[in-house]
Amino acid sequence: MNQMVINGVNSQTFVAANIRRTEKFYTDALGLKVVKRTVHHLDERLPVVTFGFPGFPGEPARGETITYIEWNPIFYMMPEKGFVDPEATHRGVSSPRVGDPKGRWGAGTNHHLALHVPDRNGLLKWKRRLTDLGVHVTGPYNRHYFHAIYLRDPDGAIIEIATSEPGFGHDEAVLGSGFRAQPKENLIGGRDELSVAAETWPEPVESITPHFALRGFHHITSISGNAERTEKFFVETVGLRLIKKTDYLDEKGGTHFYYACDDNLSPGSVLTFFGLPGYKSGRLGTGLSHHFTLQVENDAALKHEHGRLQRLGIDVSGIQNSLYSTLFHFRDPDGHICALSTPSNYATDEDADRLGEKLCLSEELEKDRTAIERHIAYRPAPVPTLEN
Repeated sequence: MNQMVINGVNSQTFVAANIRRTEKFYTDALGLKVVKRTVHHLDERLPVVTFGFPGFPGEPARGETITYIEWNPIFYMMPEKGFVDPEATHRGVSSPRVGDPKGRWGAGTNHHLALHVPDRNGLLKWKRRLTDLGVHVTGPYNRHYFHAIYLRDPDGAIIEIATSEPGFGHDEAVLGSGFRAQPKENLIGGRDELSVAAETWPEPVESITPHFALRGFHHITSISGNAERTEKFFVETVGLRLIKKTDYLDEKGGTHFYYACDDNLSPGSVLTFFGLPGYKSGRLGTGLSHHFTLQVENDAALKHEHGRLQRLGIDVSGIQNSLYSTLFHFRDPDGHICALSTPSNYATDEDADRLGEKLCLSEELEKDRTAIERHIAYRPAPVPTLEN
């Protein structure tokens, strides 16, 4: 197995139809802050907004971020291969194919992003707050290693909020040593759904206090059509650590494998995959994740991993400068887009205490600021060429 070079999860990137609506949801409802407004490093016609998490006294700083790319045409599909290659991205944005812009999760896509809250009381406060704001919330469910509620962003992407407790180690001495069946009362068909739906915080929660504010990522979950093939790829090729094999609680016959990106098993360092044999493939688009990004320490480690994956026969993109990090893309065996990145530094072109206040552009694009700002403001639909 490859020695672990990856030291955590850097970010997850989603696709939004209206990035202003998404911003309101994350800042007003979830209490996150905008840390960067910019455009995509592969095509300046794609607006990008990134959200970060508040810091807390006595806790280590968390660097994960949630990024949204805006894809707004009503009747054009998002480019099938996504935004991973400069020429293909430009062609896809200039001449998209007619069709439904909305994404559909399936094998080879993300399923949800789980955000982290310390305890179950905080989870119930989130349920009450969001429900009172008109957001549909399900749960809290006992997931055996944490408790969780579920909701959707304005475009329909699934967001989970999960607790730290009780953790991954309470049912086996050696993590990942064998398959661990879930208690029947946690499985679909064995749960008391009415009791779950009825449980919430007894009083309105109008403001977000430090006790239950979102701490960062808990985990990222994607869908695999072959759990064993995915395990081999992420353990032997990427170099992650398998820490749990168990049941998928919401589909009989499905599996749920967990992988750690660091040795601390801390919330935010975990990837998970639902194993659903023969499940239909998904489609990129609004309301779905575009990719997740794993992090390495520096440019030297990134170049090392890029070369290593190439030598193993993995199809990787070129190394790209996104202005705030250096990265490259690759795909898992089901086709899901992944990335490796250096740590993000959003204070390179804004003061650290004033992040997200302005539209930031690279030096090369600064001369085109007026045209870019007009494009973002009016959001014209692209015009496909005849060849499409």
